[in-house]
Amino acid sequence: MKAHAITIASALVLAPTFALATPVQDSMEQRMKALELRNQELTQYIEALSTQMEQVQFPDTMPAMGDSVLGMGPAASKVYGKNEGFTFGGYGEAIFTDYSGSKGSTSDYLRNVIYAGYKFEHNWVFNSEIEFEHASTGQSGSASVEFAYLEYQKSEAMNFRAGLLLAPLGFVNEMHEPTTYFGASRPETERRIIPSTWRENGLGILGDTGGFQYKAYVMTGLDAAGFSEAGLRGGRQKGSKSKSEDLALALRLDWTENPGALVGISAYVGEADQDGAGLGSVGMTIFDLHAQYQVDAWRFRGLVTTATVDNTEEIFIASGADATVVGERQDGFYLEAGYDFFHNRESKKNDSLTAFVRYEELDTHASVDSALTADPTQEEEILTVGLQWAPITNIVFKVDYQDFDQAEDRLNLSMGYAF
Repeated sequence: MKAHAITIASALVLAPTFALATPVQDSMEQRMKALELRNQELTQYIEALSTQMEQVQFPDTMPAMGDSVLGMGPAASKVYGKNEGFTFGGYGEAIFTDYSGSKGSTSDYLRNVIYAGYKFEHNWVFNSEIEFEHASTGQSGSASVEFAYLEYQKSEAMNFRAGLLLAPLGFVNEMHEPTTYFGASRPETERRIIPSTWRENGLGILGDTGGFQYKAYVMTGLDAAGFSEAGLRGGRQKGSKSKSEDLALALRLDWTENPGALVGISAYVGEADQDGAGLGSVGMTIFDLHAQYQVDAWRFRGLVTTATVDNTEEIFIASGADATVVGERQDGFYLEAGYDFFHNRESKKNDSLTAFVRYEELDTHASVDSALTADPTQEEEILTVGLQWAPITNIVFKVDYQDFDQAEDRLNLSMGYAF
């Protein structure tokens, strides 16, 4: 503000003197030319002063939603496009589902999310996501902090982050805005084995160097007491009074040098017993390989993951009457492809109409302890076909049909937005 005031004061001092006293001249024509010249000078001066005033009164507070930064969603990355000050954004989605069996039909305003960020100055950033799920806390909904971190930006190749962090595994755990993935529902593999959205308290380093993006975090570990036959999702502690006896290391490396292509690997290694009674030592790992390629109207994506959990017999005994059989090995993969019918048309409108298909297999009882019995219903195959229309890049409407091998088939209609 002080700099703008100096600029305006300088402009006032340097402003031309607009005396209208007429110099001694011999003709009316000379006097008119002199007045026209001074009128032009006055106009230029007023325009310059107006520009300075606009910059003072209306600073750039809301940068537009742009590209993803270091794996975060486009809307979540807005703060990185800011020189200094506050940014605001968000996303949301609603879904209608018609089940083929006894569940009937349901509709849910699934989530409404607010992003709030602040760029303190060149090096320090705060970024956060606050999520309201299922429209009302009175109907099993919730209000949660999905992530909130401070980041020190030393250089493009080396940054430091601490707070409530998204585990850097898979595709949708970090980039889960509905405009960024196909289908009304996120892939089951990235919900049950990679338990998205998955966040824990931690700290680490990240950066982009030599065509590679990397992340390395130390995080609070999962809690094995929450694991189930269906997967690892119940073990998330979500940064809320987290048991921190056991920590874990979360790593990610992506090759991004070729535009449109991404190939990477993620890993999570740690303990998950959290000194729980009767659990013993529960070591665990999650690994995934992921790849994406986008060319012209086509986008292809694939992911394969496996998780291992130790001492599952002790988890079964400690679960008591619940008799929870957790898989020693849990496997999953999916492949998907999408084609945008509007991509090659002559019109330059910023809309898209994309047909997609995704095939997915997962088995949370791929292997169980020899003393326990596997549940064959935990082996699932899912075929999803659908169509989604984005009138602008920030808004999407989706329809898809999901054919489940074990669960009920379903028809989904959804809308989503990000800003």
